[in-house]
Amino acid sequence: AGKKKRKKRKHDDDDEHDNDDEPPKLLSEEDQRKFQVAKQLHDTLAELENNANIDAAQDGNNVTASSPASTMNAKERRSAKRKAEAIATEQTGCSPEELLQWYKQYAPKQPKKNTSDNDENNNDNKKKIPYIVFVGQLSYKTTLQSLRDHFLSILSPASFPNHDASLLKIRLLTDPKTKTSRGMAFVELPTPELMYESLKLHLTHLDGRRINVERSSGGGKHSSLKKSKIQTFREKQSDYISKTVDGIIESFVKNGEVEEEELDDGVRGLCKRHSVQVVERALREFVEEKRSRKERKETLGEKEEEELRNPSAFLTHMIGRIAEEGIGGGDSGEKG
Repeated sequence: AGKKKRKKRKHDDDDEHDNDDEPPKLLSEEDQRKFQVAKQLHDTLAELENNANIDAAQDGNNVTASSPASTMNAKERRSAKRKAEAIATEQTGCSPEELLQWYKQYAPKQPKKNTSDNDENNNDNKKKIPYIVFVGQLSYKTTLQSLRDHFLSILSPASFPNHDASLLKIRLLTDPKTKTSRGMAFVELPTPELMYESLKLHLTHLDGRRINVERSSGGGKHSSLKKSKIQTFREKQSDYISKTVDGIIESFVKNGEVEEEELDDGVRGLCKRHSVQVVERALREFVEEKRSRKERKETLGEKEEEELRNPSAFLTHMIGRIAEEGIGGGDSGEKG
């Protein structure tokens, strides 16, 4: 008799969750209505969160609008979330947090996926880790192609898997109504090595603007964790740039091309606010100009005032000019 009761109880439990859309039969009529409201809120928030993650991680040109949430921008999703929570609170008298916590107690458990079968296929289907950088301060006239060309100016196609530069994916953020650029973009790269190499474009010039290129921290636009990650990434990138510039200047000093006290703290600080490419090119031109003026003085007898009397001011001028011209033309650009 005991076995029959246990079997009957198990059968009843199964009946309670035969349909995920139906509330458990053990609940009162009032709680069943509450369950339906809670489930609706749970499913709505899950859909909004899922599409927010897709929006942050995928190339906008390849996203298919399979649900209403997938066509929403961030502001519209936040509005939809607040509306869904307000409706649920009005219908049940519970806060969204309390309602969802209560729902978890009665929601049907999702069956665990069998990961032991066909491990090879399971591994193939695992979500790939995206390597994404955020690009800010773009000119509104910058296009997908011009931004792609800017990245490929330092990323050789040979460095991509299978030499396939099309693996560089760009999502240029646009206004949902006017379809014009918002001056921001996400760039996805296939390997971590290419992602870190692309960070060298930070503070370079494109279409008349000095752009920012930083590691993206992923979804969750208003989370404290995201803000903390962004701050950490920026501090690491700033420290890297500072050490790199110090190393570049030190190499010129060791080679005897620049004197130890020749550059003051002001111009050194300016160097750290520009890209490594700009700093290297400015220093090369600075050294070449010093050499040229010294030769003219020695061979042509030019006056003392023709020599480079304020090296820091002269290098400051060179950095500004080169940054404005851009590096795209390489070393073939004319000197000012």
